[in-house]
Amino acid sequence: MDRTFCIAPMMGRTDTHFRNLCRFASKHAVLFTEMVHSNALLKNKRIDKYIQKTDIENPVVFQLGGCEPKDLAEATKIINENKYDEINLNVGCPSKAVQKGSFGACLMRNKILVRSCIEALQNDK
Repeated sequence: MDRTFCIAPMMGRTDTHFRNLCRFASKHAVLFTEMVHSNALLKNKRIDKYIQKTDIENPVVFQLGGCEPKDLAEATKIINENKYDEINLNVGCPSKAVQKGSFGACLMRNKILVRSCIEALQNDK
C-alpha cells in the first residue's frame, strides 16, 4: 500500500460516509477507520456501526484498540471477515480515556504485552 497520503483515524469523524467522501477526493489515499476497541466488536450487538464499509472506500485500514491478546485475536477474525485491507493496533493515542483503559500510548510501557498483542493479530491468518 502506497502511504504517500493517508487519512488518519479521527474519533467521531472517519466513519464510512466520511471515507466515501475522501475516496472521491483521492483514489490513492489510504483511509483509516476511527479507532474501535476490541470490546466494541466482541460485546456490542450492533457491531455494524463499527465494521461497516463499502467497496468504494478500499484500501481501508481498521484501527483496533485494546490490550487483551485473546480479545484482539477474536476481533481480528471479525475484521478479516469484513475484508479490511490491514489492521493497525493503536499504540499511540495519548488521551486520558484511552490510558484509563490501558491501551493506546500507555501500551508502550509494556513491550512484552505489545508483542503479545501483535502476535495475536497475526495468528488469526
